[in-house]
Amino acid sequence: MKIYKVKVNGKLYEVELEEVKESAGSIAAPAAAPAATPAAAPVAGGTKVPAPMAGKILDIKVATGAKVAKGDTIAILEAMKLENEIKSPAAGTVKAICVQKGAMVNNGDALIVLE
Repeated sequence: MKIYKVKVNGKLYEVELEEVKESAGSIAAPAAAPAATPAAAPVAGGTKVPAPMAGKILDIKVATGAKVAKGDTIAILEAMKLENEIKSPAAGTVKAICVQKGAMVNNGDALIVLE
């Protein structure tokens, strides 16, 4: 680790940077810690509703077996201190809920599967 001083808008900050090595066209970095909650098993078939961004699931607004219309709010995702309503991309029935309230998700993770 190296410590650098950075001046931003007249204010001085100290930052620590870790050196990474480049090998075979990619950068090798330390492995990330495992997620706090395991990902749900993928569900075959159906329309997967992906997380549009990384964040925390604040609420799931539907239950398995519930009928939803296109545009219905199916979940609330908190990202960067903002609550984002996740809307159903199509009408259908909730086949599976892949996340739990309080779970951290990454961009593209399946939240709900519709059939």
